[in-house]
Formats: sequence, C-alpha cells, structure tokens
Amino acid sequence: MKEPNIKAVVAAGEHAVEITWVSGKVDRVDLSALVADLAGLSTLDDAGAFAAVAVGEDGWSLIWPDGAEIGTDTLWRMAREQTGEATPIDEFAAWRARNRLSLSDAALALGITRRMVSYYEAGRYLIPRMVGLACKGWESEHQRHV
Repeated sequence: MKEPNIKAVVAAGEHAVEITWVSGKVDRVDLSALVADLAGLSTLDDAGAFAAVAVGEDGWSLIWPDGAEIGTDTLWRMAREQTGEATPIDEFAAWRARNRLSLSDAALALGITRRMVSYYEAGRYLIPRMVGLACKGWESEHQRHV
C-alpha cells in the first residue's frame, strides 16, 4: 500500500490531530492509544508539547520538536480504522487468538492466504472492512456449531 503524503496538520484536542493529505482528504486521527503504548511518545502527554506537531520532511511523517515522529503508514492506517473503513489490527489479532486459530487456520476460515493473514497482523496492509465482517460471521457460525 502506498500511503499519501501529508500536506498540513493541526493539533485537534488531547492527543488528536487533523491531517490534510496532499489529495485534499482531511482526517481527524486520535493518537491517544499510540502515545500511551509507545515510550518514545511519552513526552506528547504534555498538551503544549503535543500542540507543537508539524509535518515532517516531504510530508512522510508528523514530527515534534523533541524528536518524536510518526510515519504516514501508521497515520493512514489509524485514520482508516477510526473511520470504520478498515478493521483494526488488534481486533483481527484478538479474533484469531480468541478462536485459537493458527495463521493457516485463519486463512482457511477467511478464504485468503496464510501470508495475507500475516501481513494483516503485521500492519503491512490495511485489513478491509469486509475481512473484519467475515471474522465476525465466521465466529458466529462457529459458535453455533460447537
């Protein structure tokens, strides 16, 4: 997946940014989970530090004066997940773990390749909404037959 470049960014509340992509599309992205999970972003807990967000070199990231940086691949994925256009990685991984499915079993259940399951969990590709819905459907059907 080729992610778009960022044209502009503004802080839009606590741990949220409004990103304008070069295409003109605008997304509001909540970064609170990322800030909480990654030690390298802990300085962004300070509202003043967070508000100093800027567009990185050639629009390929967001940067902060303290050196914190988030790439467009992560931002684009998070934006698509938060708008419901893609299934969150943690939701997909939880489905697989909850149902004790190996990569091969998950692939068979969804009618996709084992490699694609691995790519989805690694964040290399957006997980299409239809795949998330298929997980829910598979789980529902599987529970009825157990």
